[in-house]
This record gives sequence, structure tokens and C-alpha cells, in this order.
Amino acid sequence: MMFEPVELFDRSFSGLEQAMQIATQKQMVIAQNIANAKTPGYRALTFDEQMMRAVERLDRPDVVIEDELAALTVNSVRYSACTKLMAAKIGVLKTIVTQGRR
Repeated sequence: MMFEPVELFDRSFSGLEQAMQIATQKQMVIAQNIANAKTPGYRALTFDEQMMRAVERLDRPDVVIEDELAALTVNSVRYSACTKLMAAKIGVLKTIVTQGRR
């Protein structure tokens, strides 16, 4: 009897991983803006601008701490949602492995 190979991790795992990596990078940019909010001459970066930094220089606004903290909150919620989805998927796999041993 031949069994079809089963993919242990479906595409959603790689999508969640990529979303978490993007959220981590975005968090770093936001943290940099917050840390430099009082630095004279520092201009706020956005995640997209950092990605394009090597391509062109853009005029950037001054750091508005309230905007940065709001962006930090939104990004944290997204990251948290991704980690919860990943944990749920891993929980399902653990259940399948555990039930398979019985």
C-alpha cells in the first residue's frame, strides 16, 4: 500500500513567518524613530522608506511621537496575531502527532 506524502507545514506557515519577519523589521524602524525623537535634525523613517533608502533620498517629516506610538501599537497587534495563529497551527500538529502514537 502506497501513501501519498503529506506536507507537514502548509503554505500558511511560510506566510505567517514572512509576516512576522516584516513586523519585526517594521518594529525596528519605529523603535529607531522613537529613540531619536529628540535628536536634532533627525527625520522620521517609515518602513517603506527604509527599504528604498538605497535607491533614493526622500524628504521625511519630523518625528511625531504620538504617530510613532500609534504605529508601534498597530504593529504589535499584527505581530501578536501572527504568533497566535502560528501557535494554533503548531498545536494542531502536536495533536496530530500525539494522536498518531495511540
